[in-house]
Amino acid sequence: MDTTFAKRLINARKMRCMSQRDLCAMVEGKVSPTAIAKYEKGLMMPSSDVLIVLSKALNMKLDYFFRPFTVAIDSSRFEFRKSSSMGAKKVEAVKCLVCAEIEKYVEIESILGGSPAMTLDYSNTMVETEGEAILMALRFRRDMNIGLDAIASVVELLESAGVKIIEIDHDRSFSGTCNEAGGMPVIVINGNMTSERKRITILHELGHLLMHCAEGVDKEKMCTVFANEALIPSVRFKDMIGESRHDISLVELQAIQREYGISVDALMAKACQQNIITERRYASYHKKKNALPAFKAEVEMSLYPMEYTHRFERLVYRALASEMVSSSKAAALLDVPVHTVLDRLNLM
Repeated sequence: MDTTFAKRLINARKMRCMSQRDLCAMVEGKVSPTAIAKYEKGLMMPSSDVLIVLSKALNMKLDYFFRPFTVAIDSSRFEFRKSSSMGAKKVEAVKCLVCAEIEKYVEIESILGGSPAMTLDYSNTMVETEGEAILMALRFRRDMNIGLDAIASVVELLESAGVKIIEIDHDRSFSGTCNEAGGMPVIVINGNMTSERKRITILHELGHLLMHCAEGVDKEKMCTVFANEALIPSVRFKDMIGESRHDISLVELQAIQREYGISVDALMAKACQQNIITERRYASYHKKKNALPAFKAEVEMSLYPMEYTHRFERLVYRALASEMVSSSKAAALLDVPVHTVLDRLNLM
């Protein structure tokens, strides 16, 4: 028996953080635990009526359960640095959800004839210190021809370099992760974040993809340094803020935030890391922030325009406009009703 349905059912259930018993409860006894176990082992197929019941309970379209697996994804390679707070079920749910999104991305690219190749390869360089992480970020900026300018859109920049960026809706326990699918780099981020948080998270995950750290080195810290430097080079930051400061006004930092899309918190961390302010001054900043809710709210206010990942959607509409996929196929890929796809198509 074809095991596609069995695997899809397991993945759909995990996406919804359900056990087999939870699923039985959702269908109100219309399917027994024994039957679900047999479906998931590939020993039995549900009737059409039962299939509809299961798809509604899992909030999945019917075609999902029979979609062939088109790309091999090693879900164990997803790194969850917040896994302890997420819990095992949420981690597994994110993995399954992301794998499903990657499959759709690869499918539409194959229909259109391929995807841009990853242009960045730093495998010949080992990172051991913060200084080397900074140099790696400057190398990245040089390779992408950015110079010292602000990155208008981190999403568009990396997608042009062959990195797939996928947004999912999740709670605050998840920020981002990365993996490879069929040799292609994939960065996954939580769409429910501020623009500044989203930008630095994407570049942090890029650090995980690009940097090779020596044994014993805190890679998390190195990736944070890489992301911060990639957003605003230290030399440019010092030009704007000065070589040495005791007090820095929030107005100054917010002006940089608006231009470079980097949070005040990240800028203060950079000021400390670059010895522009002392560690004691940096600690007093956090003390003030935690003690004064109004100050904390102003510091954490998002001021940079929100970035979204539009490439996948553009590819689907391109294929539809070129009559390479049907409207129903486009709707299935975008997970929206057919009438929504047709309303938005608006051919010129």
